[in-house]
Amino acid sequence: MNQILDYNSGQNSGGSSNSDKIVRVFAILIIIFALALCGVGIYGKIKNSNDEKSKKAEETKAEIVVTKQDSEVNIRVTHDKSIERLIYRWNTSSEKTEKGTGKSTMELNVPMPAGENVLHIKVVDINGVETTYENTFKSESGVDIITPVIEIKPDGNKLKVTATDETSLDFLTYRWNSEEEQKVEPSEDNPKEITVEIEVMKGKNDLTIVAVDSSNNTATETKAFTGVTQPEIVAVVSEDGAQVDIKVTHEQGLKSITVEINGSEPIQVDIGEGNPVNAEFPIPLSEGENNIKVNAISTENIPASKEATFTYTPEPMPDPNANRNEPKISMIQSEDGKFVSVRVEYEAGLKSVGLLFNEQEYVIDIGTENPPQASFDLELNEGENRIVVTTVGTDDSEGVLDQEYNYAP
Repeated sequence: MNQILDYNSGQNSGGSSNSDKIVRVFAILIIIFALALCGVGIYGKIKNSNDEKSKKAEETKAEIVVTKQDSEVNIRVTHDKSIERLIYRWNTSSEKTEKGTGKSTMELNVPMPAGENVLHIKVVDINGVETTYENTFKSESGVDIITPVIEIKPDGNKLKVTATDETSLDFLTYRWNSEEEQKVEPSEDNPKEITVEIEVMKGKNDLTIVAVDSSNNTATETKAFTGVTQPEIVAVVSEDGAQVDIKVTHEQGLKSITVEINGSEPIQVDIGEGNPVNAEFPIPLSEGENNIKVNAISTENIPASKEATFTYTPEPMPDPNANRNEPKISMIQSEDGKFVSVRVEYEAGLKSVGLLFNEQEYVIDIGTENPPQASFDLELNEGENRIVVTTVGTDDSEGVLDQEYNYAP
């Protein structure tokens, strides 16, 4: 029994020792694999770094040597690669480009302008690597070789075009598309600059600007512009002069319209739903001067404004009696002074005749046919007598005659 126990005990001890060895070997293999991965990563970084250094070493710059001569400068470029192009300009003039011929050297003589000027050079090799050069040269025997500078700035629905030159300009031309050129010359006060405002044509169009200086140096610039229009505002005074009829139109639609009358706060005009292409509305005028300002904005946010002063003088109301004749009334006293003959006439016809005789009222019977005339006699009392005759015509026109007569038997 003891032998069996000793034997089994020995087997268990040996098994545990073998397991430990396997674990240790496996751990060592993992460490070796990790070290290998690290090595690969470090190698990749070193290789990339070397490639980057090698690439930078390949991006060598060109050597640019400029020599001043009598009225020009000599530009000589050497490189270890083919030269793609050489670009140069004086001061801020337009650039000029000379293409390479596939060689690693290039030489060029450039006329030198008079006075003190800065020469800018840029050399581009076959790999696109650029080498720049800049230096100032002064010459008394140089010539004018600098082209004018053209600047185009949008200003609302117009373009402000400015051409400048270091010496003097001869003229500027502009044209839309293939239309006829328009020529503009500089003023005597400022021959170095020409400024012109150009209306932008509706739609997409090409504008070509040409500026020529006094030495025939020419600068040309062509740009495409898409023109938009302002809303159109029309104001028409009505026949009676009592109001102004406003009409606003825009081909893309109207966004808003406001009106200011005699400096008032802007009044919003109801243009209806959506964005109509036209809107019409009246503005009543007050007696005297009326300053009216109409502001409109299109759906493209292009504003327009129109301001004018309108004077309104109302016509006086017509007098209904202005062209209407009054009935005629006449009174004649007899030779003996005892009687007064009264006669009433109206061509349109008499409607009624009233009498006030010595403060007593009477109605004279003229019949029912509205006669054009009527007459009657009055016997006067001794002393003062007052006679007032009132006549009404068929058109309600009135005539009144008030007379006093004295009778002394």
